[in-house]
Amino acid sequence: MEKLFEVNGNIWINKKNQSFIGHGRIELLQNIQIHGSISKAAKQMKMSYKAAWDSVDIMNKLANKPLVTKVTGGKGGGGTVITSHAKELIKAFYELETLQKNYLKTLENSFNEQISTDLSSKPTFSRLSGKILELKNINENYEIKIQLKNGQILTSIENKKFIYTKNLKIEDDINFLIESDNIILTKEKNTNSARNKLFGKILSISDDKINANVTIDCGENNIIHSKVTSSSCKTLNLKKEDEVYASFKAYNIIIL
Repeated sequence: MEKLFEVNGNIWINKKNQSFIGHGRIELLQNIQIHGSISKAAKQMKMSYKAAWDSVDIMNKLANKPLVTKVTGGKGGGGTVITSHAKELIKAFYELETLQKNYLKTLENSFNEQISTDLSSKPTFSRLSGKILELKNINENYEIKIQLKNGQILTSIENKKFIYTKNLKIEDDINFLIESDNIILTKEKNTNSARNKLFGKILSISDDKINANVTIDCGENNIIHSKVTSSSCKTLNLKKEDEVYASFKAYNIIIL
């Protein structure tokens, strides 16, 4: 499967509601270790001395032990150094960052699998209308029961903010879309796990030997369109006037 999307994220570790360390501050500590100077480390990172000094000051105050300190005189001269505690902190941060990258890679693969689609094709939609029968709050989402004029009932899922902003209520008349690519056709009702199974009769089939566009009358001017492969159309032996079930997920309903 071609990877279409990347999931990225940055780690920030806080203490007492203050930003303690992130990747930039870890890099600053490493540059102080290399150059023996906050000013040289800041210059290397193209940041102001004040910004670098403020970051060091915050880290030293929040850490269990000092991370950066000054040494004077002696063999090799004095300067600014990082402590062994800072070195332990750098090691722990990079281990945490590795764990995060592995986790984000898992999320990335999952996301791409769930929303994989053919980007070369422009989506087409079926337009329907109905009345809200029920609004059921489930965590941050609402499960919505929609009754069509022909009596058939569909289920949609929308987030809470959408419901509140649109001020949707029971008995409201609504219009909604269903993307044609998401509609699966079957001749038997219980052949898949989709929440919605809309019954209707085939009005027409337009087949270009690659894809077949099937138009279905679900009654009371509710017309839907399903795009299936020509081979699927042949396997199902779909013909005009056949009675079929158009199945799709609750998330496939787009309320206008």
